Amino acid sequence: MVPFGLTPEQFARHYRRSLENCSLFLIQRLTELFTQPITENVDRAEVQIFLEQDGIAAPSFWIYYQGKNNRVDSSDLSIFPGRSLEIADYLPGLKPFDEQYSTDDEFGGLDIMGNLLKTWFAECWWKASGWCYSIPVMLYIHDGYGDNQTIALSKHTGQGN
Repeated sequence: MVPFGLTPEQFARHYRRSLENCSLFLIQRLTELFTQPITENVDRAEVQIFLEQDGIAAPSFWIYYQGKNNRVDSSDLSIFPGRSLEIADYLPGLKPFDEQYSTDDEFGGLDIMGNLLKTWFAECWWKASGWCYSIPVMLYIHDGYGDNQTIALSKHTGQGN
């Protein structure tokens, strides 16, 4: 456990280094995702990173597919409009940090983590060849942590039709 007491800059360095230890795991998960066929009605997707769902040591990553005739169907395992998939619900090797980094509003740990996770996830996505994904994909941090900016993950720049 990384104890509370680091400066924001030290925290960012330690957290980034810890994320880098998880890169191969995430790249493998993304590579598996990219091999799944997408039905023709899917015209865009968004990836959301959740910070507080499972605690500070376990951000989770979800992709939401959208398009014409969105639907919910837990029995259909294909990628269709309305389908959501969990990319990863944990990162093996991510160091645990004292909970105070995420609960101390003055420190701003959730914002620091949000920006670092977003940048790191985008780098892993691109290393897994996601830039060429067949639909536009945007990356968000759930609940607006960080700088509240999105990142385009694929070369397709539109938000769909």
